[in-house]
Amino acid sequence: MAMLKLEDVMKLDETPSAAIEADGTPVIDRRSLLVGLSLVGGAVFSHLVAPRAKAAAIPEREFQGLIPAKVGGWTSRKSNEVVLPAEDDLEAKLYENLETRIYEGPGLPSIMMLIAYSSVQENDVQVHRPEVCYPVAGYPILAAESAVIEFGSGKIDARELVADRGGLRERILYWVRVGDEFPVGWSEQRLTMAKKTLLVGFPDGLLFRVSALEDDSNYTPQSLRIFVKAFYESSSEAFKKKVLLG
Repeated sequence: MAMLKLEDVMKLDETPSAAIEADGTPVIDRRSLLVGLSLVGGAVFSHLVAPRAKAAAIPEREFQGLIPAKVGGWTSRKSNEVVLPAEDDLEAKLYENLETRIYEGPGLPSIMMLIAYSSVQENDVQVHRPEVCYPVAGYPILAAESAVIEFGSGKIDARELVADRGGLRERILYWVRVGDEFPVGWSEQRLTMAKKTLLVGFPDGLLFRVSALEDDSNYTPQSLRIFVKAFYESSSEAFKKKVLLG
């Protein structure tokens, strides 16, 4: 078998990247073909690994219809008395769905409820915790501790706070959901969001918050937990799986 000489190899390397047939048809050499395939392969890989939203957005009217109007002995009404997240340029992106209501009933404490939901959590687009919203609104947090809420055979991690509402003490119970996890702190929330985005795509996110004034004559230390359990039992399976618990 004839051996290629050094000058032959050099001549091959100097071959133009696009030759021309006798009839004028361009001929793509092996080097150009490999470069082209690499570029196409890189584009396809980037497309395949790029994070995607794992949940679909919920139309506002549909979202409002999923929230139970009656919960145990409580009946809901619209209200602007609930402490809202601070308004900023990201507000519209932070919360695709934001619903606030007050639930009232004979012999029962008034329960303030806020549900904030977004089908995508990424970078700055993340639900804000009450530890941020209340102080910004002028209501300092007096106490905070971890809590566990049980739903039938399951349970989730939550937080319980006490805020100063201008001389009145407001007891708050809430949880944050990112995908199928329930981070209990801001750092854990960001870490969970990053992990979910890397492994499965952009997760959805929820803030579910209920509160009551301790000065309410009908308030007891178990009022919020009793309401949350009744709210869960009054909700449709679709709302539980899509929004509350994921």
